[in-house]
Amino acid sequence: MSELIPDQKRLTEIQSVYDNLTLLGQLLGAGTDITRMRNDFTALASLLLEQLANEHYKKAALNLNSSAQVAIDVLTRNLYERTADIGFLATDSVIREFAEQSSINSSQTDSFAWQARLQSRFAQYVNKYSVYHNIVVLSLDGTVLTQLDQNNPVTSINDVFLKEALTTEVGYTEIFRPTDLLPGEVSPLVYAYRIMSVDGSRPTGVLCLCFRFQDECQRIFDNLVYEDDWTVLTMLDNSGRIIASSDHLQFPVGVRMEPVEGGDCKVIRFSGREYLAISHRAHGYQGYMGPGWFGHAMVPLNHAFEMSNAHELEDVPDDILNCVLETASLFGQKLRDIPLKATSIQQELNRSVWNGHIWLAGDNAAHNAEFAKVLLREIGSTGIRTRNVYSESTTNLYKTIVASVLFECSSHAALAIDIMDRNLYERANDCRWWALTPIFREELAKINLQDKAQRVKLVDVLRTINALYTVYENLILFDAVGRVIAVSNPAYNDLVGEVLQEDWVRPTLSLSDDQSYHVSRFAPFRVYDGRPTLVYSATVRAADDNETVGGIAIVFDAIPQFKAMLEDSLPYETGGGLPEGAFAVFVERSGLLISSTNPALVPGHKMDFPASFAQLPPGESRSMIIEYAEKYYAVGACMRAGYREYNSMADERSTDVMALVFSPLSDRVILGNQLRLPQATTNGVYAIRQIKSEETLDVASFYIGNNWYGLRSTCIVEAVDVERITPIPGSAPSIRGYLIYKDKALTVYDVSGILGTRKSESERRVSRQGVVSRTQILVLRGEPEQPLFGVAVDSLGDIAEIPVARIQHDPGMANIRGSVVDSIVKPLDSDPERRLMLILSVTRLLEQLSGNK
Repeated sequence: MSELIPDQKRLTEIQSVYDNLTLLGQLLGAGTDITRMRNDFTALASLLLEQLANEHYKKAALNLNSSAQVAIDVLTRNLYERTADIGFLATDSVIREFAEQSSINSSQTDSFAWQARLQSRFAQYVNKYSVYHNIVVLSLDGTVLTQLDQNNPVTSINDVFLKEALTTEVGYTEIFRPTDLLPGEVSPLVYAYRIMSVDGSRPTGVLCLCFRFQDECQRIFDNLVYEDDWTVLTMLDNSGRIIASSDHLQFPVGVRMEPVEGGDCKVIRFSGREYLAISHRAHGYQGYMGPGWFGHAMVPLNHAFEMSNAHELEDVPDDILNCVLETASLFGQKLRDIPLKATSIQQELNRSVWNGHIWLAGDNAAHNAEFAKVLLREIGSTGIRTRNVYSESTTNLYKTIVASVLFECSSHAALAIDIMDRNLYERANDCRWWALTPIFREELAKINLQDKAQRVKLVDVLRTINALYTVYENLILFDAVGRVIAVSNPAYNDLVGEVLQEDWVRPTLSLSDDQSYHVSRFAPFRVYDGRPTLVYSATVRAADDNETVGGIAIVFDAIPQFKAMLEDSLPYETGGGLPEGAFAVFVERSGLLISSTNPALVPGHKMDFPASFAQLPPGESRSMIIEYAEKYYAVGACMRAGYREYNSMADERSTDVMALVFSPLSDRVILGNQLRLPQATTNGVYAIRQIKSEETLDVASFYIGNNWYGLRSTCIVEAVDVERITPIPGSAPSIRGYLIYKDKALTVYDVSGILGTRKSESERRVSRQGVVSRTQILVLRGEPEQPLFGVAVDSLGDIAEIPVARIQHDPGMANIRGSVVDSIVKPLDSDPERRLMLILSVTRLLEQLSGNK
């Protein structure tokens, strides 16, 4: 993981500083032994690198898992449509008549008229279903009776699939292997099924549909692998043989690989190179599980863990991003604890430095005092550097994780739109092709409303189609005035004989040719039991003079079908689970909701979303962070663009639909002033003497609340950790508890009430730098005969060598009843905050505390 090298290098450099400072501190004394802090740093550095590595792996694994699963699922959806196509086309009356005539007298069907008729019929079909490159009709002995591709030299075949197609009890035969039907193709995908005689008593031939398999796989790969992406996608058959590849140079078709099943990515070797890889079988669609193939995703190991720059965050306002980073539920507790532990190390170092300065201030004859001060400052700087390094590393990682979620949402929104366009491409094809069904054209041209036999004949065909194409609620055949003649779903028999008043009927009857179709607006329709849906329709024309004799409407089962598309597009986690609260929607630019996986969002109602999404051009994606349902959400959006020659819808609404994918980033929303994220820290402005020749006073500073206080260093024994304090039940508010210090119990006071800075415990544990602070205890000495006592403070400041000229003594302060302030330190010009430090009097402080017991 080369991305971790800079972090590892910085941590190693700081570790070396700790080693040197620990040795020097042990030699010098002066309270500068930082052995424990060095050990804490070493452990935390190891934890940070482990967490960084885990997050890099999770991102790589999630991307590979998603790519492999999506690739095989999209292909399986496509192949499901092909299994329905072959079953219905084999019942086409023109093809059945041709095959039956050929079985009786092949010379008759060899005529130019018959061949031209079949060629025209096949051409019409492929013009609509462009996923096929050839259609072939075979006799029972394998002779090629006719085919669309006149460049295919095959005249007969001797393949076992011929027998399979004639005897199978399933509605199709799926062939994916070399076959003499398509010589020269390594792995053609062919769907075949028997053609029955006109009376249905016997098979008379076999129909074959030749699918553009490599072309379709390439389209899938192009949607999943971006230009600068190192990922390689392949399809593997049951034996592990590569049957399609996004990179034929690295992984050529025909090579065998071991599928990586089980849900966990593994390192594999191929051609002397290591790859991180995963394989997935299809989830299945409408009960069809596909041929049993694998989607297989790989990425070279040396590129697998590259974290790209977080470009997705460039348009996110800093205040929103900081709030998200503070509240995000994406980060595990170990990862969240790292900045806090780094802050704890810094605080311990600060206390060590603080106590070292106190020791030096109390020992005027201290050996190497100047060197000790330099060492102490270096230790303090190392603490600041420690915290800053951890803060920067973890914050950058947080940002990368959030950016990954944004990228994932936009990618899954694009996937949802791709699935929708592919699906509706089939709907547009179906209505146009079924409008050319000879029996519809013939019977509607001579419709007789009193002829029940005619209606039964039409109903049987509609039900046969609907049984094969289960994505429809109903198929409706109507005449030239819009009167319903037949329906496939018996639940809608009450429509028969009624003139449809829906707004899609008239445009359907006015279509100009057999390549045209109409799609309704997404709205509630009676033909879908009053629920919102899309109705695809096409004109039915008389076979002899092409006059409009009616139309066919196919009612898309929108509620379950759109929801299934969205569910297949959700950003599932590596283990297969869905992030709690994640959902996806299809919505029009106007805000009209088409479908949602969120039960609270009802199709047909309006939905609010960012205006910038509605301005997306066709095929474009974007992502952003929004507040929704009192949480921060990553939202990805993608506008429809169409699939193959199908340019989305058939009118001006063609780019009106987009997919939105929502993934929660947090469990709450906060205000900017509630932020607790650690920020980079620098040395205090009073830490170093400004002019060495000036007379100075050593003042130990600290914070209570947001106020800055100081005490003369000679009044302080040392600072100790609050964890050593024992609370006293029922004590006065000013008494915090007892502390065992050098085998003696001393009282610890809470002076916030005296100073007028009393806050709740949770508020006081947030320091000026915006992080939760561990309270410190100052051990103080009063008059010689008085016992030591402790004062609780929120955090330690600097031991500052302050020029006496900046200290303002005000005799009037001593006369103010209850005042514990001895003097004020005027702010430096270089201090942007112009902060005042109040130097307290230990004597007055003790007097006040004694009076408040």
